[in-house]
Amino acid sequence: MMSKILVTGGTGFIGSHTTLILLEQGYEVVILDSNVNSNPKTIKKIHQICNKNGIDSKNKLTFCHGDLRDLNFIEQLFLNSISLKKPISGVIHFAGLKSVSESITNSLIYWDQNVNSSINLFKVMKKYDCKTIVFSSSATVYGISDK
Repeated sequence: MMSKILVTGGTGFIGSHTTLILLEQGYEVVILDSNVNSNPKTIKKIHQICNKNGIDSKNKLTFCHGDLRDLNFIEQLFLNSISLKKPISGVIHFAGLKSVSESITNSLIYWDQNVNSSINLFKVMKKYDCKTIVFSSSATVYGISDK
């Protein structure tokens, strides 16, 4: 049996493509997304692509609409997985706000959304002994290129 992976920001561009690869490899995936920067219709598209490729995503993909700033929500997500005897064994963390200009003008909002939410995630992971995380920043860290 393959592991269950939590993908935060899983309905975004990078998150949805990563989810497809995980499902192709046989993993169970839980997507946690607030859909602030993405669209929940992406879940339907993931299922369509999986169906077309003969992958059973119906029983292997769960979408949870929520916010990483809600510590209780994250904890409930981990507890639900444990109660199903399929604990979350790893996290791929893509969730976050990404506009550089907005991060300057609304720095406290970005701090809360990106830093505090990550700390909440780490706290719950530690509590439930989930020690595997992959963190990815957005491509905006590279700046604007003339190429």
